[in-house]
Amino acid sequence: MKAKSALGTLTAYLVVYTALFQYQGPALLLGIMFLLSPVLLVLTIYLVLKDDSSAYPELNSGEEWGYADKPKKDLGIF
Repeated sequence: MKAKSALGTLTAYLVVYTALFQYQGPALLLGIMFLLSPVLLVLTIYLVLKDDSSAYPELNSGEEWGYADKPKKDLGIF
């Protein structure tokens, strides 16, 4: 699963949980969803951190991490 789909799925899950909670959905379902939410959150964080669908350049010796989507001169703060 890619990072964007994992985030979309988790967001939809939490929206459904919130809606069920607000409209007093079944207590058993809310309890199960509540207990599963930390597991899904940790799984989503793991998937986002391990997502390799975008290629990022490797850093050369002596370089520090920076924004790879814009050249340094375009940022205007250096």
